[in-house]
Amino acid sequence: MPSSSRSYRYHLVFLLSFSQLLAYIDRVNIAVVGPTLVKSGHLTPAALGLVLSIFNWSLTAVYLFAGPVADRFRARLAYPAGVGVWSLATALCGMTSSFAPLAMLRALVGLGEGWMIPSGSQVIRENFTNEQPGRVVGAFFAGNKIGLMLGIPLASTIYVYAGWAGTFLVTGGLGLIWLAWWLAVYRAPVAPTRTDPTAARVRWITLLRFRTTWGIMLGQAGYLYIYYVFANWLPGYLVLQRHMSVQRTGLIGMIPFLVGALCVLLGGWGADRLIARGLSVTLVRKGFSVGGLALATMFSVAAAFASDTTLAVVLLTAAVGAMSLATASINAMPIDVAPKHVVSSLVSLQLFGGNLGGSFAPIVTGLLISASGNFTIPLLVAGGVALVFGCGGCGLVVGQLDHELTADRQSGVRVEALGGR
Repeated sequence: MPSSSRSYRYHLVFLLSFSQLLAYIDRVNIAVVGPTLVKSGHLTPAALGLVLSIFNWSLTAVYLFAGPVADRFRARLAYPAGVGVWSLATALCGMTSSFAPLAMLRALVGLGEGWMIPSGSQVIRENFTNEQPGRVVGAFFAGNKIGLMLGIPLASTIYVYAGWAGTFLVTGGLGLIWLAWWLAVYRAPVAPTRTDPTAARVRWITLLRFRTTWGIMLGQAGYLYIYYVFANWLPGYLVLQRHMSVQRTGLIGMIPFLVGALCVLLGGWGADRLIARGLSVTLVRKGFSVGGLALATMFSVAAAFASDTTLAVVLLTAAVGAMSLATASINAMPIDVAPKHVVSSLVSLQLFGGNLGGSFAPIVTGLLISASGNFTIPLLVAGGVALVFGCGGCGLVVGQLDHELTADRQSGVRVEALGGR
């Protein structure tokens, strides 16, 4: 299949989305079966929250160097290596239910998954035109919503019939399918040349001089905090607060993420359509990012005080959908402005900064549940973080996105591309 053909690019989009699907199945499996350890007394909510957060801390640490390494060694190697590590670690989680080894294995899952988004963003930047990033990024990140949607009923069903070990062995083993497929299909493009001497001055460390870099990091922190609350604790909310069975949680819990997957695709397609009609990239990306997170805050606050189970699920579904409308635009910002040779590095900084805040969501939520006995305060905190950091970072700190970040020969930074220092 020629690497320049449309069918090859569609194949890449599918593999990108499929990798996110697998990653989030392997994230959500412990969120589905973990509450059973809480109910049986093996773990407290705070201990389960710590296991969930250890994964995120490992992921955050990897993000700091995954982008520069992927920029240097390319996605053909970095991408499958990451999938192999996290899939093996997931399968091994089925061998224990003790806190220490489980926490160590979840850290390895984070270590592997940290390579996926920087490498995937590099694939998008190198293989798709500047008019396509919203749709392609939307399809890429729709995979994580589909993974959550399918992973919740999949993990709950496997757990009912095959227990703890079977849940992790099956979900971890799915990564081998992706590995074989990727190695058979992907054709690495020629590494980008650095013919522009000013663009070539932009390096990983100089990206921190740009105001937009900090805005993207702060915005991602607000987005990921509320996202991790839903991804890690929605099944627990249904089991612990609404007293549903694990099997029923699998059915009800997939609804918000089905809506979320559709909204990710809608947000990416809608943003690209508006940009194609002449609206500025800055206006469109900020509009979808700030608008989606503001609505997610509103629906989360309403859900926190909902006494009826059906109403609460509807409001949480609306919150996940609103947040998902922002997904493509937030994650397309680095692809919009980064030169090709540092796109993975800027994505890494975005994810590192974002996860510094977002990675604390599972443990903070667990501690708040242990202290208050319900999910009211955790949902209020999630909405507040999304509003302050997500809307504030994307709306106020991010500068102009209509120009590629380039370096000035004297100062090393082109201020015009940032909307100011």
